[in-house]
Amino acid sequence: MNTTTRATSAPRAATTPSRHARRGYGQVRQERSGRWRALYTGPDGTRRSAGTHDTRAEAEGALAAVLTDVYRGSYRAPDLGALTLSTYARRWLARQDGLAPRTLDLYRRLADRWLLAPIPATGRSSIALDLGALEVRALTPGLVADWHAAVVAAARTSATARAERAATVTTAQAVRAWALDYGHPCAVTGRLPAALVADWQRAGAPMPAAPTPAPNAGRTQAAQAYRLLRTICSAAVRERMLSANPCQVRRGGQVRAAERTPATPAEVELIAAAMPERYRAAVLVAAWSGLRASELFALERRHIDLEHATVRVEQSLIEVNGQPITFGPPKSDAGRRTVALPPATARALAEHLDRFTGPGRRALVFATASGRPVHSSTRSVAFGRARAEAGRPDLRWHDLRHTGATRAAEAGATLAELQRRLGHSTVAAALIYQHATDASDRRLAARMADLEHPANVLPLRPRASA
Repeated sequence: MNTTTRATSAPRAATTPSRHARRGYGQVRQERSGRWRALYTGPDGTRRSAGTHDTRAEAEGALAAVLTDVYRGSYRAPDLGALTLSTYARRWLARQDGLAPRTLDLYRRLADRWLLAPIPATGRSSIALDLGALEVRALTPGLVADWHAAVVAAARTSATARAERAATVTTAQAVRAWALDYGHPCAVTGRLPAALVADWQRAGAPMPAAPTPAPNAGRTQAAQAYRLLRTICSAAVRERMLSANPCQVRRGGQVRAAERTPATPAEVELIAAAMPERYRAAVLVAAWSGLRASELFALERRHIDLEHATVRVEQSLIEVNGQPITFGPPKSDAGRRTVALPPATARALAEHLDRFTGPGRRALVFATASGRPVHSSTRSVAFGRARAEAGRPDLRWHDLRHTGATRAAEAGATLAELQRRLGHSTVAAALIYQHATDASDRRLAARMADLEHPANVLPLRPRASA
């Protein structure tokens, strides 16, 4: 038995009992089992089934619904999205040739670590989540929410472990931190005086307090991974592989940066003194200019104007894992700028140029002994030791930029001036680096006190009598 009803070009289901009534895009036929199958030709010319149904009316209704989507332009082939997220994500990444090299490298690392590799199970699930092995069309808001929770937990565990390893200090570092806290004279490098070590031991050999994991530890990685997944899924929606973006986690791509205390001028001096001589001036320039690390270590002799105590930012260091260091333009057009240095920092830079920078105009200002660019790993190791010696193991190199921005704001820089000095495209970005300190608040209160002085207060005009 094979009863067939064919669809016309209209999406309306057939009602005629004719076994061979032709329709332009669809067909309803009865199978040998007695069930009814709806068949149709999609916009791509492929013949597909809309399923089997108990009655002819149900099959014709299913056919009409499909053809209506075709005519409205909302049709999505059921086999679209059948490829795995891993396959689709790698294909999407391969098409992003317009991104900056470091951004593309970040996306690839995020994808490999969080999107395409199994995530350890959390308390909500005993099964590791392997998002990359799933078909794109299988992604749902609930599944993405479970994945996001697992990523947050795993990223927090990883970030906490890294912080604990970074906070491990030697006896010498503990002695110096104790001496700094209690005002005992102590050189930041070299052998410690035996008397100072004995005093530290008599004080109970105190060690720096173990760091408390930040409330949002790992949230940045999780937010970056979520934003990448959301972007990839948006592309899948445009390609009709998904009917809607399954990334619906509330504030999943947002993270509130932890409040960081900028280094004081004295701490900057201590850190610089604890750095290898070749990189001491780099700490000072970073802290008093606000330059990004990629801008600072891309400076060449031709960018330095000692007569006017300025540095000119024209290029940026591009460091991608597994590839040689290259140079490119600054982060944005606003990054091309000239920044003035305080006199003491300019003198330290001039001395550095004489001692460590090659003679050519294109010689890197801050380079290795062989004149090659400084890898971020080399800088991080030296800075990690120096910050511990100065009693600020919490500082990152990027915090020197934060320090420079904060000091500029304290000196009275307007938002527009701060924006230009930092090389930001928007005022909102410059606001991130404004940091209200207790000292600046006391100075503000002192200025407000001047307004309270009777000489500065106009007498109230007496109210006219009625």
